[in-house]
Amino acid sequence: MERAPKENRFEFVALASARARQLLRGAVPREAGEKKVTIAQREVLRRKVEKLDKE
Repeated sequence: MERAPKENRFEFVALASARARQLLRGAVPREAGEKKVTIAQREVLRRKVEKLDKE
């Protein structure tokens, strides 16, 4: 697996964990794989999901 971006690892972890929770609740994955956490990390690294800023 690719490495977490060095410029902002905290944001990567927060975003990947939020996506993993979505996948565990039944969201449709955008990457192939077995483990939800790994799928979430790959989706974030490959920019298939992005952070939405709250207004």
